[in-house]
This record gives sequence, structure tokens and C-alpha cells, in this order.
Amino acid sequence: MICESRDCFDSLECSNLKLCRRRRGNMVVDSNDSELRPSSVNSNSNRKKSKRRPVKNVEPSLEGLGGKYGWIARGDKRPEEKRVPFTKPTIKQICSSLPFIWRYSFFWLKNFRQREKLFINTFQPLKHRPYYGVPCGGIGAGSIGRDFRGAFCKFSLRPGFVEQRTDSVKADQFILNVSQEGKTIKQIVLSSAFHHGESPLASWDFSFPPENVAYRGLYPRSWTKYALPELKLTIVVKQITPIIPHDYKDSSLPLSVFVFEVKNESDEIYDVSITFTFRNGTGKRRLADDVSCTVSEFEKNGIRGALLDHVIDQMNCIYGISGKESDSVKASVCTGFDPNGNGKVFWNTLIDNAGRIEGKLENCSNAVAVGLSSRILPNRNEKIEFSLVWHMPTVFFGTRQRPLKRWYTRHFGTEKDSAITISEYALQTYPEWEQKIEDWQNPILDHPNLPNWFKSALFNELYFLSDGGSVWFDYDQSWSQQEKHLSDYTEKLLMEYGRFGYLESWEYRMINTYDVHFYASFALAELFPQLEHVLQAEMTDNIHNTEDTLVKFHMEGDIAPIKTYRRVPHDLGNPAREPWVSTNAYVMHNTAMWKDLNLKYILASYRDYYCMLKKSRSFLEFIYPTVISLIQEGLENWDRDGDGMIENFGLADQTYDAWRMIGVSAYCGSLWIAALKVVVEMAKDYGDEKSYEKYLNILNGAKKVFDDKLWNGKYYNFDESLNSQKTVMADQLCGYWKHYYRAIGYMRPLCIWSMYSALRKNYKLLEKDTDLLAGIKIEDPVPNPLPVASADDVSSDSEVPVVDQELEVTVTVSDSDVKRSPSPVLMDQGTKIAICA
Repeated sequence: MICESRDCFDSLECSNLKLCRRRRGNMVVDSNDSELRPSSVNSNSNRKKSKRRPVKNVEPSLEGLGGKYGWIARGDKRPEEKRVPFTKPTIKQICSSLPFIWRYSFFWLKNFRQREKLFINTFQPLKHRPYYGVPCGGIGAGSIGRDFRGAFCKFSLRPGFVEQRTDSVKADQFILNVSQEGKTIKQIVLSSAFHHGESPLASWDFSFPPENVAYRGLYPRSWTKYALPELKLTIVVKQITPIIPHDYKDSSLPLSVFVFEVKNESDEIYDVSITFTFRNGTGKRRLADDVSCTVSEFEKNGIRGALLDHVIDQMNCIYGISGKESDSVKASVCTGFDPNGNGKVFWNTLIDNAGRIEGKLENCSNAVAVGLSSRILPNRNEKIEFSLVWHMPTVFFGTRQRPLKRWYTRHFGTEKDSAITISEYALQTYPEWEQKIEDWQNPILDHPNLPNWFKSALFNELYFLSDGGSVWFDYDQSWSQQEKHLSDYTEKLLMEYGRFGYLESWEYRMINTYDVHFYASFALAELFPQLEHVLQAEMTDNIHNTEDTLVKFHMEGDIAPIKTYRRVPHDLGNPAREPWVSTNAYVMHNTAMWKDLNLKYILASYRDYYCMLKKSRSFLEFIYPTVISLIQEGLENWDRDGDGMIENFGLADQTYDAWRMIGVSAYCGSLWIAALKVVVEMAKDYGDEKSYEKYLNILNGAKKVFDDKLWNGKYYNFDESLNSQKTVMADQLCGYWKHYYRAIGYMRPLCIWSMYSALRKNYKLLEKDTDLLAGIKIEDPVPNPLPVASADDVSSDSEVPVVDQELEVTVTVSDSDVKRSPSPVLMDQGTKIAICA
């Protein structure tokens, strides 16, 4: 899942992540024609420039950070550029958008008091916060964000909601106390994210020098180093979350473990205490219920901690923080202090007691603390271990129509004491998790031919699995009554692996948006194939399901049913409503007109069948009738001239809905050919000889039409419209994945190389002006590096001829043409273009 929002700043995660066609950064090349290709408004002439002086960031030392790969920053790191979304449309664009603006404004005002229920809040877009690091939490159990400067932020405990607008929670901290002979000589919060002296907690010392903080994030782990040179102390905290491929138990757990290594490089003996504090809620006052909080202390098998039982948006939640005792590490527990006051009582108690704190300090149950203390001898190290658990077993979507049990409860139960069990399990098991994570990652990290930025991106961009508003629920028998379209095949999968979903993006609040899941699905197919299996089965069931409720679509103003027959749903619903019961929350356009959704389903089905499920006969029998139905739908309704090639109708009839395609298009045409090839392969495996012959003939004809109408000797034109040679559609290679689809065997080697040449030629333009948008504008002729071959030169059963060359292109671009960007996210975006091309 590569972060592709052009208004991204510079942090491990992009808060404005848009895995969507609306701002997708790796698929389409820009054009001068602003009416036909509105993305051209993102060109240099329209982009806001920052007036501030360039920022010079200092690279921190990697010593103590556990390695050299990942996203690395110092605590005072700032964005090196200020980037903002496009805000200067032309007069022509404004005039053409007036009907949409009127319709959407009415819709927005109608929902003004409940704007959180909007599937997209266009008038109040999220603003990026350039400090996010590796999040806490497994898949589908909610997540809690981390700031690379040391804070907790961006809670996502309500299913499908990410509290991105909420600031970091000031009371959620690690506090360091250093004492000698019972007297405190240093006490400070291990965070550089807050200003000292500001309320609340004005008495706490938040003055840790940011230049003494260093961070390395490599999902699902991170390392933060705090240096205290005046004491010759170094503290490194390692954050661990069990995201482990093919592990459907531990990867779903709502927790993170924090392992501190305290290194004393002085000649002094120090008594060091680290106190973990945590308050109720998520930082969003409207959702918090301070009155309902109750606290209890626990001790089990050498683990001491506190449970904070409270309510978040009418859903019960228990925060469990705990520490592990040993012969050299002793724990203390505070069962209550006031996180809304000045914090003086709590802070001074820590100072007076050399970092140890016991009992309830104030008549308040909104915050708890656990401290671990140890004596550190000169030139020695000590390990201190904490865990954070949030036990929120039963949740609801926005309508509260039905209770949903999180998947992890199948293994750990829903009882209150489950939080204790999970805490103990975490602190006992995390060394095994680390070994499994290293076994998974090391073959990539140790690969000599992969560039460092790629190693970072490959793992860090997986953060969306846990931090993308993901949900993972245990099966409930009532679903079959409420969702009549569920097949026996899908129900069996749901019983075994549960139901998984994730957001299109943090602010595009739709579950399992299929056009973008198509690209992101490789993460699931490779790492958690049964979740992809379940998701694809549910999409299959929804294709022939209908919902006759009429809706007016904002962009065109036409009225049509929400879900029509023989159409892949755009999404499975808005979490502010009731996903899976009510689908297709996206009503900007009538997605029943989109041609690529059905084709992407066909391609993904074959990928899952052939590669992920190893040619499973039962899966083939399940999907094959639907695949044939969809390919027939295309022939009957999208091929107007009967030549075997579908046409676009000059409307928003594909996922790049800001771009109008006319006639045969490179994007939809190549998807169509790939889908035909896939149908031929499936018909052969299924034993359907009649369909095999039929679609093979159609495939051969479609390839010739595609070549005749779009090939210009250098690359495929965008579509059949005038001036279409000015634009290269990088996503025309969408089906060009040999090991997954073996789909476009006829594809010209020239196309790959000419796009590569164009990308090399225009890289500086992309880097400086378009911020790696949808690709590039071809200004000069591109030399032909390989001879031209006709479509008939390669048979429909041939292997893709240039896979090795394509890989070489990727490596060459990475090593020779791409300068290491100070922003790893932007670098990831840029190279994603090269990879796709």
C-alpha cells in the first residue's frame, strides 16, 4: 500500500492517504487538456509555493536504533517542503462544477450537525500532521498512533473511524526519573512533542531536547532513542506489535509492547525509574465519559498493572498498562490521578519517592500509572518491559444496529479479565514475535540489490493494515438472516476466518473500496491470504445482489438505484452507517457505469485462484459463473461496435472519475484484454471448451483493435480523442504481472521501455513540479529502444516477454536516476511510479 496523496508532508505515515483514483499518484500521466484530464490542474503553474526558507534537517546517529533500515528522523525534524492541495481551479472548471457544488452543498448542510456520518467531507478535508510514526495495535482491533517524538496520538478504537483531527494525548507518557541515594537528580517526560508549562499538566517537565531524540520506524516495530549526555545515560525504547504473516491469532491482538534498554555509560550508580501513564478516552472530549471510569490493580506471574475501565462512544473499553518485574526490576502502581489538572501532586510524588508511586493520589479515576525501577551500575545496561492493551471486545458501527465481536475475542474471550490475560501473554511472548518478524523481514533487508528506500517502503507502507480503520470480526449466526445474499461458500470462510474490512482512506470513509483494494490487495494476498480470500468471496456474493433504493448522485445529478445487478460494488458501506448491510456509500458518481470494477474483480479472482490458492478447484467453481457473467456484461453493454473491444463513453465511467475517456482507452482497454485472457485461462481449467474457444477469438480480435487504434509507435495513446498522444496512461500496464495474471502476453516490449525512457527523461519535472502525481506529460519524442512488433507476433498463450527487463528497469531507476529524498514517503511515491511503469 504505497502512500499516494500529493498533499503529503514528511513523516512515516501520510494522514491524507488516498488509496483512490481521485488523487492516485502512480497511474496516469498529466495532460495539458484541463477539460478532458482535470488532473492537469496539479501542474507547476497552479501549485502553491512555500514562502518560508528551506528546512535543513540533521540525520541522527543510528547507534542504538537496532539497524539502518526504515524511516529515520531526529526529534526536531520538520517538513522540508510545505505542500498543500490544489486550490486554484480555472474559471472554466469552476463553471462546469457549479451543479455539483450546489448538490453537494445541499447534502453537506443537510448533514451539518452530523458531519461525521458523511462518507467524504469535501468542505473540511483532513490536514496533515507531519509527525506520525509506527502505530500500535494488530489488525482489525483498533489502533493507537505514535508520534516519532514520543507521544500517543490518532486513536482508532471506534470501528472504521480514525481520530486524525485530535491532538496527541498529553497524559499518555513515559516519565524518566533518575536518582542517587534516594534523591531525584533528574525527572523528565520522554517526549519532545509538547511545550513545557502549558495546561493541562503544566507542572510536568516536557522540556526534553528534541535534538537528543532519534527515531527509526520499520513496521511493525520502532526504536526511539533518548540521550541524556549530562548523565551519560542513553535510553532506547523498542515498540513491538505482533504483525506476523499467516498468523491469524497474534496478528489481531489489541496491544503493543515497549521494551526499554537503559544504558549507563558513566562511572556513577543510578537508580532509574520509568513510569507509564495513561488516561481514559481517545483525546476527543465529546466521546469521553469521565464519570464512568473505574480502576483496578492486578498482579499475575510477575506482572503488575492497572486496568482502566471506561466508555468510548457508548462502547465499553478497558485500557490495561502493565510492567514485568524481575530480580532487578521492581514495579509500583498508581490507581488514580487527575489528568486534567496541573499534575503537580503526581509529579512531586514521583520526585519525592525517587520515581516510585503507589495507590490513589487524587480523588480521580481518569488516569493510571505503572512504574518500573532498577539500579543501573556503571557501564551496564538494564531492560525494562511494559505492555499496553486496549480490550474493546464488542463494538458497533454508527447505527448501532448489531453488536460485533472483534476477532481476537475468539482466542481470549470478552470478559474483563481478558485484558489481564492478554497483558501477561504479551510480555511473555514478545521475544517469539520479534524472532518471527525478523525471519519475515531479514531476507528483504539483507538483499544486496534492493535500495534502502525500497526496503523501508515495503514494510512501512503496510501500516494501513492496522491503522487504516481496519476491522476484523468473529462470525455471528445472525448475519445469514440479515444478509440473504451470503453464499454457503462465503459463510464457511467467515466461520473459519472472520470478516475483514478497512477504509479507503482516513477521510474517504468507506469499507473495502474495491477499485483501490485491487492495488492494495497484494499485501493481504501475500501476508494474510485467507483475509483476501474472505474479502473476494464477499465481493462475489454482492455482485448479483441489488439494492433498489434510489439516490441522486452528486456529480452528474442523475437518479439511479444504489446497487444494480451484475456490478461489483464500489464499497461495502460507510462505518457511520452499517457496512455489509448497506453497501455503495460512495454517491459522488453512479459507479454502476464504471467499467473497470468488474474487470478488476476478474483479474483479482484469477490471481487469488492461480497464485494464492494454488488453483483451488472449489474456489474456481465458486467464482467461474460470476466471471462469465461479468465478461458477458461487458460484451453486451460496453462493446458498441461489436469488434470485441469495449469503449468508454466520454463520461465518468471508470475509477479515474476526474478524467473522461472517449472510445477505446489505454486503461480500460488493457484491463479488458487482461480480463479476456484470464477468462480464457479459467475456462480451460474449468473444462468449458465452448467458452474457451469463444473468448479466445474475442481476445485475438480485441488485441488487434487495441493496437490499431491506440499504438502510436512509441506508447499507447490515452484514448481515441484528439491530442491523446500527449498523455501516457501508466495504468495501461495494470494487467502486466506475469506471476499473478499471465495476462497481457502480447504487450509490446517497446511500451515498457518507452515509458521507462520517458520517466527517466522527466524525473526532475516530476520531483520538482508535479510531486509524482499521475505520471508525466510527454513533451518530446521518445526514442524506440526495441523494434516494433505487431500484436500477432506474440500468441495469446505466450509468457510475458520482458519481465526480467522490467525488473532491471526498476532497479536501474532506483539506483541511478532517483536521488534519495529527505522525505521517505515522497520517495516511496516517486519510485512507485517507476515500479508501476
